[in-house]
Amino acid sequence: MIKTSINKTLLRSMSELHTWGGLIFGWLLFAIFLTGTLAVFQAELTHWMKPEFRASQVLPGQALAAADKKLRQIASHADTWTIHLPQKNSPILDVSWKKGKITLERHLDPLKGAVLKERQTEGGRFFTDFHSELHSGKAGLWLVSAASLVMLAALVSGILIRKRVFKDFFLLRWKRTWLDAHIMTGVFTLPFVLLITYTGLVLTLMEVMPVSTHLLYENKAKLWTEVGLLSDQKPANVPAALLPLEQLLPLAEDLFGKGKIIFVLVKSPGDQQAVVTFIRNTDDRIAAVGDRVSFNGVTGELLGIHSKWDPYVYSVRFLAGLHVARFGGYTVAWLYFLAGLIGCIMIAAGLVFFTVKRRSRYSKSSEAVQYVYRIIEALNTAAITGIMIACIAYLWANRLLPISMKERSDAEITVFFGVWLMTLVHAFWRSPLRAWKEQLAMTAGLCIGLPIINGLTTKIGLLPAIAQGDWMTASVDLTALVLGVLLAAAAWRIPAPKLT
Repeated sequence: MIKTSINKTLLRSMSELHTWGGLIFGWLLFAIFLTGTLAVFQAELTHWMKPEFRASQVLPGQALAAADKKLRQIASHADTWTIHLPQKNSPILDVSWKKGKITLERHLDPLKGAVLKERQTEGGRFFTDFHSELHSGKAGLWLVSAASLVMLAALVSGILIRKRVFKDFFLLRWKRTWLDAHIMTGVFTLPFVLLITYTGLVLTLMEVMPVSTHLLYENKAKLWTEVGLLSDQKPANVPAALLPLEQLLPLAEDLFGKGKIIFVLVKSPGDQQAVVTFIRNTDDRIAAVGDRVSFNGVTGELLGIHSKWDPYVYSVRFLAGLHVARFGGYTVAWLYFLAGLIGCIMIAAGLVFFTVKRRSRYSKSSEAVQYVYRIIEALNTAAITGIMIACIAYLWANRLLPISMKERSDAEITVFFGVWLMTLVHAFWRSPLRAWKEQLAMTAGLCIGLPIINGLTTKIGLLPAIAQGDWMTASVDLTALVLGVLLAAAAWRIPAPKLT
């Protein structure tokens, strides 16, 4: 009897945690999940958002020679050079250099080395940034960590309070209710959501609570030296001519394979102790840690090969690789994208179920309770359809804002947050049903219209992109079109609100 009472109390507590924790953090979790889903195709979105330049593939040696020549011209006195060689999903040659605390970056033509005059934009990197820290630095990182903890607790509590759900799922006992949509999509994506939530939580907690890092390493710099992003060799402060970097590339490719080098790091260029480090791509392995080889930049002497990793570093980068999904090519990327979308549906269905279940009950409550419920309804709408409108508006802003506009990338982000705020105002202004229908219709219209505005404002519209084999551009247009049609169908199924 006592055991039964304890079990009921425990289940009731878990149910309350799942319900209210899921509601309060669900608004944030939907935004994190949606932007994380879009971030799977960060490179493709960045490519789409920079239409001025479409490069054909060049040999790595050609691109490295072009970067070397340009950096010698514009950054000969820098402390470090970083060269990101063109890849299949990122054909632009990216170079950056650091002098003291100042870091500068340029995008180059991989064949000629000329600085590209392209529109300023954060591209798909904005979605990655928002997903990981809400575009708010350390404060955002803490919020994402808290939301991830609640998500993990909600998943565990949801499993415990719905014991029959797995049996119902495999027996296809599905009903057309918001609760069943929440439960069944949750079961379908449970392994994926657990994986993404846990790996994301580990990575964010490493930043906000880096206890293990400080126990194993004196500071974070030593950790990243171990990973291979830095070199701890000191400059000699003796001028010396740097070898052409393309001469060292074949030596690195002999170790790691032709076309496998993605990063080239040069420390103290022009110094007798210059170090040139080549880092291998990680797209054929889960662990996002690249083997590296270092040479003396003046003599060409082999300084060391690093392909065996500290277990702590390897486990951290293994979890990071599982989270960001850079392995497995487009097959894994599309699986993550589709699973992410279904995860978004799970969160959205849970939020909608909360309000639908309580709508009639709260309509008979006091004015204060009704007002709080009205706020929850409006926040639900803005948190789900509002963030979707903001994301697609961000892409529209990329095409509509003047190319020569100062601080253009910041303006695109301002459009994102400004539109999102407007959807919240709209959700308060309109009745709940009308707000849902209108915002879903708006999202659908913007998605369907994206290929059209792209074709009208650039020379790489959907059909020209397909004709040129530019599937990175075409896939963004086609995905927006398909999502737009699905969202239009969802908006159409919402009954028309009665006129009052």
